[in-house]
Amino acid sequence: MLYASCFPNVPVDETAMRALGFLPRESGAWLLEKKAETPGFSITYRVEGNSCRVEVTDTESGWEYDLFNVPSSGGATVRALREEAEGFLAEVGRRCFGVRPRRAEVLRYCKETYGTEADYPFQDSDAQVVRKPSGKWYGLLMTIPADKLIPGKRGEVEVINLKATPARIENPDFRYVFPAWHMNRKYWISVLLDSAIPEDLLHTLIDESYGLVR
Repeated sequence: MLYASCFPNVPVDETAMRALGFLPRESGAWLLEKKAETPGFSITYRVEGNSCRVEVTDTESGWEYDLFNVPSSGGATVRALREEAEGFLAEVGRRCFGVRPRRAEVLRYCKETYGTEADYPFQDSDAQVVRKPSGKWYGLLMTIPADKLIPGKRGEVEVINLKATPARIENPDFRYVFPAWHMNRKYWISVLLDSAIPEDLLHTLIDESYGLVR
């Protein structure tokens, strides 16, 4: 299965890749084969650019486990293998590409709920957008200086800009929801992607934005 654009479009940390067990290939790809947590299977990860191809092999027969690649397959074995692969890819993202965990969670939710693959609209930036089939953005993920949202706060924070209802725009709570940074504040909010924001609230805000973008 190809996990397209699952990492930022930035140079990989080669030291971190080697520490995880990946080996470089002449093509510029990185390869790792490891025993799966599910008995009887191995998983091969091939990272190339900002994408990863994952292959699962039945170790008894030596054949590729094709059900892993069938989206409609939902058996317990397939689910366990996918959860393991996606968890490991999240670790690769954090350690080797600087991915923040909540961003990965947001992108996974958008893909599972709306079939959205994020892209990188700006050169030399880790900002990503998620789009509706029409091509219009319903979310912009960015790493920005923390003091753009919270005066006096140091460092950087992850945010997602989402289209919001007038009630949310007029009443930001300044804990999770802020007036939009870098976009029109009449229609958009910035949501702070730290560990404190409740998952159900984050998903609701994404759903509202998707519905509001026409």
